[in-house]
Amino acid sequence: MKYYFAPLEGITGYLYRQAHYAFYPGLDRYYTPFLVPKEKKHLSTKERNDVMAEHNQGITVIPQIMSNQPDEFVRIAKVLHEEYGYQEINLNLGCPSKTVVSKKRGSGFLTVPEQLERFLTTVCNAMERDGMKLSVKTRIGKDKPEEFQRLLYIFAACPLSELIIHPRVQKDFYNNLPDLNVFSQAASIYEHMETELCYNGDIFQASDAQSLMARFPNLSAIMIGRGLLVNPRLVQEIKVRENGGSEERGEKTAVYQRFLNAEIEKEERKRRYALHRRLMDDYTLVLSSEKNVLFKMKELWLYMSQDFVQSQRYWKKIKKAQKLSELDNEVYALCTEQKLRDAIGRSELF
Repeated sequence: MKYYFAPLEGITGYLYRQAHYAFYPGLDRYYTPFLVPKEKKHLSTKERNDVMAEHNQGITVIPQIMSNQPDEFVRIAKVLHEEYGYQEINLNLGCPSKTVVSKKRGSGFLTVPEQLERFLTTVCNAMERDGMKLSVKTRIGKDKPEEFQRLLYIFAACPLSELIIHPRVQKDFYNNLPDLNVFSQAASIYEHMETELCYNGDIFQASDAQSLMARFPNLSAIMIGRGLLVNPRLVQEIKVRENGGSEERGEKTAVYQRFLNAEIEKEERKRRYALHRRLMDDYTLVLSSEKNVLFKMKELWLYMSQDFVQSQRYWKKIKKAQKLSELDNEVYALCTEQKLRDAIGRSELF
């Protein structure tokens, strides 16, 4: 099984990807937050920094583009291929933001299947001619799961390298449960195709991935977003179950045990704090003000704090911090005073 880190706008840029890889190696791919082509313009400075090779050393990165105009998509894809060396580009058909959807981008593009079909035909032909691969990350529709049957026919007719499905409709945002019955329709079709199939949605603990693999044994990959932000160690924990246990300090880790002993759990909390310090220092070097760094770190700790027991009061103080020193003190207190959860489920997220 391959494991991917889903793109999250504003969070999983190159500084976060490099820090995560340094502390928690083992993922197969990281996807960039989406790039939006601007008419007759190349990449912005921020976008160039995110995709340039020297900012992504040692890791496999797939750029993601969000567009409903084939010429724009192909133009930026060629820039990414010719100037930055990328062989595969991902199309974003999953973003549920209302401002994006209103422009028929992201999951809003799913509402015009005829236009989407023409777009994919044009883009696939152009990218194949230029020696590039196209993958797609999609939701199953805008309002109803029944919309996916038509969309699945369109995707199956295209020479995609991979189809990544988040089995929710746009109006769900991240509410309700992923529709595994609809996902199974795709699994049945892609079992007999060269295009790889990847699942995305609500993987928050190792048992979630284990259940998914048991139901879909021919799945090629799992993409995880919020679950990895909450618990950056999650893929390593999944692999323990997948492999029936792993060696840790010469002792066999129980398949269902998150930490072998209290010492290892404590060391993991130290690692979380070290990850925090690296990111805080890295952001300080590249962002223009302490206020911007505070915003970045608060956005991250909204997720990371949820992997600790009794974290609410710490999170409230982190959220109210006006200086980096105040935020750092609260993060240090959380990492030293509260243990990591035995497990975390979707219903426990705040």
